[in-house]
Amino acid sequence: FFDWKGLFSWNRPWTRRRIVTCVCLGAVIVLISLFVFFHQQIVRALQPAVERIHDLKFGWLIPIAMFFVMSFPPLFGHEILAILCGVVWGAEVGFAITAAGTFIGEVANFYTFKYFCQARGDKLQRDSITYAALCKVVRERGLKVALIARYSAVPGHLTTAIFSVCGMGIFTFMLAAVLSLPKQFVTVYIGVMLESDPNSSGASTSRIIGDVIGAITLLVTVVAMWYINKEVGKVKPQVIQERQKSR
Repeated sequence: FFDWKGLFSWNRPWTRRRIVTCVCLGAVIVLISLFVFFHQQIVRALQPAVERIHDLKFGWLIPIAMFFVMSFPPLFGHEILAILCGVVWGAEVGFAITAAGTFIGEVANFYTFKYFCQARGDKLQRDSITYAALCKVVRERGLKVALIARYSAVPGHLTTAIFSVCGMGIFTFMLAAVLSLPKQFVTVYIGVMLESDPNSSGASTSRIIGDVIGAITLLVTVVAMWYINKEVGKVKPQVIQERQKSR
């Protein structure tokens, strides 16, 4: 749904919307690049603050609350916090905190968009055949589409918003959210490896794990885009035919 050709065409006028889109896109690229190349330095800078939280009696509730807040777009930082949970709380407790905060936040995100943005989603379905076809794919192939999308590089809270307004059932979404939790465990385990031996093999091992997971995620993202686009193309004629019949 993104007009890349129009965005980078220098012959088109620079409207306010186009300028804002370019600025936001540039900011996202910068932030992702900073995370990819300096995530270890970011984690080390934040580690003392998280360790102070760890020493509190109910300190584990604070990262759960932070995961909850960051589950609403356009906020970000989920991966950094998951790594910090692995560094400070270890694999088991760190994963439990990450899983609980992520799951509760995603469900809240789902219902928020369902009840506050459904009218906008319905309008988009009426105005765009492509979007209506996407909604049909999400409803009819719910679990498969949700799992593929959640294992891709697309942030989970963004796919949650799309699935919600497209009409995916809450139980299908919750099952996909649970089945995609191993992706969160890998992020937590990177933090565990960073803390195990920060000056030698641990850091290098965590970097290798991160690179491998990044390559796999990129591959899954390409497959997800191909599969969803293929399914949308399949159901488009049905959507057009249904609209013609309704008229």
